[in-house]
Amino acid sequence: MTITFNTETIRLLTLFENVTNVPVRDCFVTDDVIYYIVEEGKIGLAIGKNGNSIKNVERVVGKRVKVFEYSTDLETFVRNLIPQSKEVKIVDNGSDLTVEIKVNRRDRGFVIGRGGERIKVYKEVLKRIYNISNIEVK
Repeated sequence: MTITFNTETIRLLTLFENVTNVPVRDCFVTDDVIYYIVEEGKIGLAIGKNGNSIKNVERVVGKRVKVFEYSTDLETFVRNLIPQSKEVKIVDNGSDLTVEIKVNRRDRGFVIGRGGERIKVYKEVLKRIYNISNIEVK
C-alpha cells in the first residue's frame, strides 16, 4: 500500500522530526490525536526524558501525540503496537492477512477502546504499514 501525505501531515511529520531528532516512518491524524510510527530502536529518543519531547510536540500542535515503534517483523510490530497482547498469530486467508491477538479478559476492553476507537487505530496502522486487512481480539 502506498502512503500519501497531505501538506498538513508533512508539516506535522517535519515538526516531530525537528523537535525529537528521530526519523518518522509514518504519521496520520485523527480528530484529537496525532499518531507517529518511528524507526526501530528510536522510541526512547522520540519520547524523551520524562516524556519531554512528546510534551513539546503536543504543546506546539495542540493535540495529543501517540508514538509507536516500527519493526520489520510483523509479530514484533503488533506487540509494539498492542503491548497487552499475550499471543500474536498471523493468519493468511489467501488474498488477505488477518492478525489474531490474545489478551487477558481484563485488558480486552482497553485494547478495543470505547466504541472501538483503539482497534480502529490499530487497524489503520497495520493497513498502512503492512497491508493487514483485519484484527481479531480474542
